[in-house]
Amino acid sequence: MSRHLHRSGRKHSPRPSTRTLLVMAMLTAACHRASPSTPKDDANPPTSTPAPPTDQAAGLTRSDGARRLPIPLGGSLQNPCWSPDGRELVLTRFVKGYNKGFAMVGRVTATDGAPLGWDKAEAQDVNLPGACWNASLHRVALSSDVAVHDEIYLLDPATGQRTQITRRSGAEAREPSISPDGRSLVFESHRVDDEKHASIWRVGTDGGGLVRLTNGRGNDRQPNWSPAGDRILFQSARNGNFDIYTIDPNGGSLKNVTHSQADDTDAAWSPDGMHIVYSSNEGDLEHANLFIISRDGSRRIRATRHGGYDGAPSWSPDGRFIAFESSDGDPDASERGTQIYMIATPPLP
Repeated sequence: MSRHLHRSGRKHSPRPSTRTLLVMAMLTAACHRASPSTPKDDANPPTSTPAPPTDQAAGLTRSDGARRLPIPLGGSLQNPCWSPDGRELVLTRFVKGYNKGFAMVGRVTATDGAPLGWDKAEAQDVNLPGACWNASLHRVALSSDVAVHDEIYLLDPATGQRTQITRRSGAEAREPSISPDGRSLVFESHRVDDEKHASIWRVGTDGGGLVRLTNGRGNDRQPNWSPAGDRILFQSARNGNFDIYTIDPNGGSLKNVTHSQADDTDAAWSPDGMHIVYSSNEGDLEHANLFIISRDGSRRIRATRHGGYDGAPSWSPDGRFIAFESSDGDPDASERGTQIYMIATPPLP
């Protein structure tokens, strides 16, 4: 499910009362060739992220310089996340529209959007954080309701094999982010019948050592581990609207990074950990766009200028590009939902 929030709370779609198995064949030609997601290639990453496609195709480039990745698939494409070598994106696909299952996770090339294979697990809801692909473990962290309700899984991007990490009785677990050393992950959790009191938790990637980091009174969501492992950012409505906060890995040293009257959500770190990109309707925007702020909250710039919605940003490993989901208007009201775009990182504040 998207990290998109564009009113007073995080968007969650109602689930159908029954599930239907979606059988989707893997794209054999792409899946059987050697992929840059393998450990061998990760040991020799490219020196920089490949540039996104140019505006040779009509309608590919927007007036603000953002360029659509021409992924040849239908449905709503959401939640892009870069591979550690910058050659691929993993993302979610909602077949029936924005946050409307069936839902699946897949990989595409970062240069031209060519599909590299899709997970075939039956799900109505899947979710990826802005930095989901961990180089230490060579695993992708995701949440999915493929079982009873949303739980945390680690996915091998090369084989598609899943390992379930959480088993929350009576509570959902979403938005996982793996620590840089691969030993722990953080996630948001709330009771199945109460989505307004989410809290941030930490657990070992082996499923042990579960610890609650925030009390949930502020509806704390979407944690994301810093590249150095020293801070965890998240969004919280503890002061009314959603702002971006950071804490240390033990839940202490709370810092309020953004102080706007808007809803600031979908936050992700820059590769050097000095900046944060996020989605916001600051300035009375009809639809949220992307903003960048220094980690101490002292300087801020607007990164996209689009009449529609931009959200769920993810920074490329070399810092040159930001991938994100975008819609020409309200994605909830669009049959197409969102598509994946990239924009060059502007001069940072």
